[in-house]
Amino acid sequence: MKRFLLTAGLIVLCGALLTGQAKTLKLFFYSPELTDQYNDMARAYQAETGITLDITVNQADYVTLLRAKLNSGDIPDVFMSSAYADNSTYKDYVYDLTNADFMKSLEPSALSGVTVNGRVTGYPFLVQSHSFIYNKKVFADAGITALPRTIAEYGAVAGKLQAKGIQPFATGYKEWWVLPQTAWQVLAPIRDSYAGGYAGFVDKLNSGALKFKDIKEMSTVFDVLDLIKKYGGPKPMESDFNDQCSLLATGKVGIGHQGNWAEGSILKTNPDASIGFLLGPVAGSASKAGIMYDSNQTIRVAKDGSNVPAALAWLRWLTTSAYGKSWIPDKIQQLSPIKGAKASSAQLAQATVNLLAAKTPSYPWFYQMFPTGTEQGLGIILQGYCAGQTNRQQTLDAMDASYTKIVNASK
Repeated sequence: MKRFLLTAGLIVLCGALLTGQAKTLKLFFYSPELTDQYNDMARAYQAETGITLDITVNQADYVTLLRAKLNSGDIPDVFMSSAYADNSTYKDYVYDLTNADFMKSLEPSALSGVTVNGRVTGYPFLVQSHSFIYNKKVFADAGITALPRTIAEYGAVAGKLQAKGIQPFATGYKEWWVLPQTAWQVLAPIRDSYAGGYAGFVDKLNSGALKFKDIKEMSTVFDVLDLIKKYGGPKPMESDFNDQCSLLATGKVGIGHQGNWAEGSILKTNPDASIGFLLGPVAGSASKAGIMYDSNQTIRVAKDGSNVPAALAWLRWLTTSAYGKSWIPDKIQQLSPIKGAKASSAQLAQATVNLLAAKTPSYPWFYQMFPTGTEQGLGIILQGYCAGQTNRQQTLDAMDASYTKIVNASK
């Protein structure tokens, strides 16, 4: 799920009449990089049904604005959030989709992040993956044939690229969300160290029985962030998502940590760019290096919205119509949670499918189990570390204090 700073935009499509009355669904979404795709989908739906989709798209202040809307009674008919912890955050506002007929058309694995005590609280939107993306031509020109999977191997590759006059990494450190996605991938195998897996790990953090400063694998997290910064150019904190995509597309860098959502931006800069996923280095055995793979971005129907039946009808259309079933693979160029959906022809989608078929380790986005608000809070703290404002111990102390504060506030 891509998060980055962008001025809020408003998509309003022309309305139509149904049974003598104007029918409009109000949707509140993030991921502004998908604005064109949202527009296309809304036009198709209006053409088929006569119903207007009034879609507001925001990114920078999305969570704050969503909470303000819910608390003020200005409730959108449909809104977007993460899965996992957000199931609890928005439990008093969402419609139970457990018995909705169209939900049977979704892959059961896609429902794990939105299912609580056997009840389905949201609609999985996209199946996404993230890890390090590399420019294949850059690697070939530098004579790199063995792809890295450990920190030492990444360091060796970075040295070879630098020797060829190529900046090894595009950092993206200006974006707070890039840092936790990069960091927590390093911790992904930690599920094997706790009873109950990720749930047990997060429960210990939430109860205070475990602190970030107690997690020995955090040293590997810092090692990875340090390596990227070392080989990430002279101004790593000024590099954002667009910079990462542009540098990867033009071959000015070889590697950047991002997700399959970045492909569209990369190809807009260079339609001929050849890219793929590298396995992310992790704390522990090299055999556990892998990718993060999950359906986290979630569409939720507001139970107190004024158009619940119409919202359900739209989701049914999105799931079962010819256009709806092809929207994600053809228009968004990512992976769909719908059973039998065709695979996207996008390079990173194909890379994901191939890695999974080869039984490469893949990990759910377990960090979305952290209490709502911690992703940004911890991301900003990691920015401070990468900017040289804090050392490792100070960073861990700040993370523990921030996490505890958010947990206590949510009680």
